[in-house]
Amino acid sequence: MPKNYLFFIVFVCVFHLSNAQMLRKETLAIQGSSHVVYANNKSYYIIESIGQASIINTFNANDYSLRQGYLQPVSASIIASDFNTDFKAVIFPNPFPSEVQIKFKEPVIDILQVTVRDVLGRIVLNKEYSPMPSIVLDLNHLNTGSYLVHIRMRSKLLKAKIIKR
Repeated sequence: MPKNYLFFIVFVCVFHLSNAQMLRKETLAIQGSSHVVYANNKSYYIIESIGQASIINTFNANDYSLRQGYLQPVSASIIASDFNTDFKAVIFPNPFPSEVQIKFKEPVIDILQVTVRDVLGRIVLNKEYSPMPSIVLDLNHLNTGSYLVHIRMRSKLLKAKIIKR
């Protein structure tokens, strides 16, 4: 009788270890990038990766959604439904050593609320500025890395990524 149990246990172990069709979640490559592309007065967020072994095709013409491979769509969070994200400005230099200048492409008629966050979402700068055509952010205290800038004026919002070198 114990010999039958031993045979059964060995059989189960061998069967379990020799099962070649196991589903695993793996990343085939860690190389890739993401870009914001401006075309036809609109911005598009493009994600690309290198080294994927399969092709999955997704294409939508009206909303400009294009996906290939195992890329997952970026999850977006709504800041507020009444914000207009067409607040235009030029941010330079980017990457920056210590200061960033923001020159607005439209009249600034109200107080500017500037928030800078690190990639973990922590606020590293939160400041109000009087209405002016350009502002300079002193970010010398920040470490090297990427940061997200949100500038609000009334119901307009500017979102940008800046990099400290």
